Amino acid sequence: MPTYAQLQAESWWGREIVTPELRWLGDELCRRTGRPRDAAGNKGNNVHLRGAHRSQEWNLNSRYSTSRTYTTQSGLTAAQARHIAGFDFTPGSPEDMIAQSRRLMAAVKAGVLEEVRELYCNVDGDKVVDGWDNVRNRAATSDSSHLWHWHLTIDRRHCADRALMERIVAIALGDVEDDMQLSDRTKLGIDVEQILVDTWAAALADRDPANEYRPDIDRFKFPNWNLRIHNKLAALEASQAAANAADEVRDRATLAAIQGIAAATGADPTPIINEVRAVRDEARTKFAELLTRAASAEQRAAAAEAEVKRLRTALAAGAKAEADAISGT
Repeated sequence: MPTYAQLQAESWWGREIVTPELRWLGDELCRRTGRPRDAAGNKGNNVHLRGAHRSQEWNLNSRYSTSRTYTTQSGLTAAQARHIAGFDFTPGSPEDMIAQSRRLMAAVKAGVLEEVRELYCNVDGDKVVDGWDNVRNRAATSDSSHLWHWHLTIDRRHCADRALMERIVAIALGDVEDDMQLSDRTKLGIDVEQILVDTWAAALADRDPANEYRPDIDRFKFPNWNLRIHNKLAALEASQAAANAADEVRDRATLAAIQGIAAATGADPTPIINEVRAVRDEARTKFAELLTRAASAEQRAAAAEAEVKRLRTALAAGAKAEADAISGT
């Protein structure tokens, strides 16, 4: 293990950047939970010699780096390559650890935190670290320290995204379970048109050029792009269900308050009650329209995939016919 003096002797150590937005994430979680500030961490110590708690620039250039590939991304700006992308938080109790882990795991799997590349946590309080590789959409695990603290590897392109940090806080602490207005759903990144754009962009960016076209597979190797659309549609539906349940609770409280005021003043509460219900119904209608558009987009994506497969089959048949003609068979 290198000493701090050895690490600091290299320029790469001092060039690492913890963005103000990532620092705010730690500040806010500690403030909201009453935890000491060192319960949240980002820049790694001298034990962290690879990965997200180091900058990509450090990983690629330091003589002490133990991996040149782990958490390495393409297409970063010079500044993004200097960003620390790892974030750790220690909730302080098994109950809080499990609750926060479950919320984050559900959000990552549902596609609500696509800017997060890795999650390690403990969702059930056992001795096995739970995790999710959000790039490959599969389960993952890590060392036992993640039994009592959760870890996020953030896409280095988004380490300066304040809205993302606010979303992480809201999800980890359960804010989105308590009150999810229509505007809040947009803040959570659940926007149908952007879902489709982001999904296809991610599929194209992740495509493996070496396997772009092979006769022995059924389609271009877009990793799980259709699954991503499906997961985000499921997230939309879950959000609508949660919002409807919250609406009912608010409706009962609001109507009771209106009726209480009416009883005390002798006023007719009917016009106000009707107006409240009209606003509520309009919001539900708009969100239902979003769901319908998302489902339609998913169907169009499946149809497009089928058409690609059909055209490739026709292309292969044409190539075979041409080869047969050339060979005289």
